[in-house]
Amino acid sequence: MTTRYPLIFATALTLVLAACNGDDAAPSTTEPGPATSTASEAPATTSAPTTPNTAEERFVEQVTCDEPPEIVEVVCEVYDLIKTQYVDEVDDATLANAATLGLEALDGADGDQPLVCPVPTTEFAAACQVASAEADDSEQVARAMVDGLALNALDANSVYLDAQALLLVEEEQEGSIEGIGALVSPEDRTKSEEDRQCSVISETCRIYIVSTIEGAPAETVGLQRDDVILAVDGQAILGWSIDAVTAAVRGPAGSDVDLTLERDGGTIEVTITRQAVVIPILESEIYDETGYIKLNVFTQNADEQFKAALVDMLAADIDRLVVDLRNNPGGLLDTAIEITSAFLEEGEVVVTQGPDENTTYRVTGASIVPENVGVFFVVNKGSASASEVVSATLQERGRATVVGENTFGKNTVQQQFNLSDGGALKLTIARWLTPGGLDFGGVGVTPDVPLSIDDLEGEALVEEVLAAT
Repeated sequence: MTTRYPLIFATALTLVLAACNGDDAAPSTTEPGPATSTASEAPATTSAPTTPNTAEERFVEQVTCDEPPEIVEVVCEVYDLIKTQYVDEVDDATLANAATLGLEALDGADGDQPLVCPVPTTEFAAACQVASAEADDSEQVARAMVDGLALNALDANSVYLDAQALLLVEEEQEGSIEGIGALVSPEDRTKSEEDRQCSVISETCRIYIVSTIEGAPAETVGLQRDDVILAVDGQAILGWSIDAVTAAVRGPAGSDVDLTLERDGGTIEVTITRQAVVIPILESEIYDETGYIKLNVFTQNADEQFKAALVDMLAADIDRLVVDLRNNPGGLLDTAIEITSAFLEEGEVVVTQGPDENTTYRVTGASIVPENVGVFFVVNKGSASASEVVSATLQERGRATVVGENTFGKNTVQQQFNLSDGGALKLTIARWLTPGGLDFGGVGVTPDVPLSIDDLEGEALVEEVLAAT
């Protein structure tokens, strides 16, 4: 079975929740690719004590990561993954402070039962003092520390997924979910383009609607691009993680969710009845001698559907092809490689730069689109990740003309690592460059032909693209 490498949807999270509270935006664990379980052993500390530490007569046992108790070993796993797999080096003082911030976000201890507190290195001992005052039990200590590490020490594309959120992630990769059917982008628009992505809602980090899925409840009630979600079921979402918002919006088909939105400087309230939403992977049509393919997401079988559509179109003797990647948030790197390979007989697709090595991914040698077929890729701000890999590489090789507006600018690769608590850590492990060395992080892919065409679909889009090129 082909290994699937995720350029996970870090830009657009599909708000189409399942009843289990978290099926959003990453690879399915039925085919996890490199997302393998981590070993439970984290590096041992040189002097972290196992002797108890007391605060206000509460017994707090500090344990190293040599053989951590099961209830807190997830902290050691996450620490180990960050130190060995994360794209950037993060020092222990920064990690310990991040874990401490996670504990400080708790509401205060309810009781004084003994605690177990993991100390991957001696710098983490101070976090255990905070745990004594803030955590109810050892399980809460571990969860808060993991949340703190993911939220405060890593980039916005790295995130801890608890078991429920992981179920939502898996469901989305399968392409059928229950919720409202809207794509969103968490951004801090007070910052520069390359630093806008964020992971915790604040006065400046906000969730913007990018688009809605055709026929889904979000479209039916009229959600619009750049609407901002302010509250869910009457609860303001300030301080919530993106996953928490996603989980709250999703839910079983037939149930209602109330959203408070900001639009054009005003506030509106909408009630949306959730339903089963099938994420459409691909639409295709032939207009005269021009083939049109709209690819919505790079899921596990999107490349197979894409190639099948191509074969049918080539059999009909098309001489031009328009590929629509607008609002395509990305997906799996393997799928991006396969789709790129349909247009190139040889060469590289993308280069990823990791902490220890660079990896080059090449085309498969299975090109099926003849050189005499003109190729146009249509992109916009919602085109991200795998969409950018394909369009940037084909543009660089002179094989496709890119039309539209600058893409999102996501140049990082995430890998999902399963954890002992049933959750997973989605971790940025590399940055990608085109084979020519171009880095579109933050800025996005710049189109050859700038064109504002968000309101056009199908034949009208094809006509506009061809007229502009």
